[in-house]
Amino acid sequence: MRRISAVLASACVALALTGAASSTTFGVADDAGKYADDGGAGFFTMLTQLGMTENRMAVFWDPSQPDTIVDQAFLDRAVPQAQKRGIDVMFAIYPLKARALVDTPNGIQLFAQYAARVAERYPYVRKMICLNEGNQPRFHQPQFDDAGNGISGVVQEQAMAACYDALKAVDPGIDVIAFGLSPRGNDDFEAPSNVSHSPIRFLKEVGDAYRASGRAKPIADDLSVHCYPNVNTDAPSVGYVWPKVGCVNLDRFKQAWWDAFHGTAQPLFREAGDTSAGPFVRIFVDEVGYQARIAPDKTSLYSGAENVPLVDETTQGTYYAQLVALMACDPDVALLNFFHAVDETNLAAWQSGVVLPDGTRRASFAAVKDAILANQECHGTQAEWRHADHVVGARAIFGTLPRSFVVRADEGFSYEVRITRPSSTRRLTGAAGDGEAARDVLFKLPRLRHGRPYRVEITLRAETNPARATTFSRMFSG
Repeated sequence: MRRISAVLASACVALALTGAASSTTFGVADDAGKYADDGGAGFFTMLTQLGMTENRMAVFWDPSQPDTIVDQAFLDRAVPQAQKRGIDVMFAIYPLKARALVDTPNGIQLFAQYAARVAERYPYVRKMICLNEGNQPRFHQPQFDDAGNGISGVVQEQAMAACYDALKAVDPGIDVIAFGLSPRGNDDFEAPSNVSHSPIRFLKEVGDAYRASGRAKPIADDLSVHCYPNVNTDAPSVGYVWPKVGCVNLDRFKQAWWDAFHGTAQPLFREAGDTSAGPFVRIFVDEVGYQARIAPDKTSLYSGAENVPLVDETTQGTYYAQLVALMACDPDVALLNFFHAVDETNLAAWQSGVVLPDGTRRASFAAVKDAILANQECHGTQAEWRHADHVVGARAIFGTLPRSFVVRADEGFSYEVRITRPSSTRRLTGAAGDGEAARDVLFKLPRLRHGRPYRVEITLRAETNPARATTFSRMFSG
């Protein structure tokens, strides 16, 4: 048996006028207003000029000062300024240090208590993201134990449960949003760098931990994800191969959430055709951005060296407009936040804004403004999602029987192959193992007695939920 790499065709978004009302709001994940000398008055005014209504601010938890609200003075100034201008502030609350939850005595409870303290001080802020990119080592360590077993999902599930309970005790109406997941991860505890989890496998860990805990209430009202491109120059339609997730792969998040939590007290995503009252979770696309080139006459505003391939301002605006249109057509997406509105001045950081540090507007500013105005309704094909009860994209190719055959799927899977005689259930030969998403698995059959009939039966099971199975069978002559 050998594996043959296959080319994954990039996804595309078909356009067709539908006019369905959109429930998606638009904003930025940016602390520029929080730190501005005017308390953010100019920054929040600029957001309203873009047609945006949201600003996510980071609120850090410092385990060395567990009861002190980091940046409290800045938040005290900025939140009222946003409120005056109709900007809805949401907080992303997460530890400053990657090992804070595991190395701090009673760290999970202290973190949850801190989240409650923040909520009490800022009653205007009713949307709280607990944690940030816990599937990445920059924000959570360790990712795996010494034996290579994933453990970050277990700790993050415990932290989400504690954060949910603490925030709901302050106000049951607070929208508790989970995780802020990174779109990528290598799932390799022996990797030379960036030992991390892909988001889909991370969610399986979370779901397994939730079920093992016996918890009988939710850990989240909604789910936060970041869907940056794999390479800065990739269009939004390119996406990722499973188990990573791009902006055009949000169905994977929905399926992974269903696999993790169906049959539990944790709400799921609304499925197409479901008109019940719910509750249902939604996706907050909390961060996405494209870094743009700096015009020669503006290079003095920046320092350092760039570290990614860049797009020009027009392309940045085109991609942002595509994202606005895409999210407006997904009824499960509550929010699209761009990261940032204003460029960071260090070139090793993020130059993804529609505004330069000196206030100059990029060409993308007008493109985003026009896109938000034009997409108050869905003008494309509205996304319709239903959970799968089979292996997604499973297929078998029997064209070379009796010598060989090929199977593949669009997600990770296990397989069991049985070769039998039609008149008997006794297995003559077979195989079992695991397959990777979007890669062919080639099975070479042993020489069988010529002229006799045989049956090949292959059962594939989804990696994240073995109850989802697909079976193929074929009769052939040896």
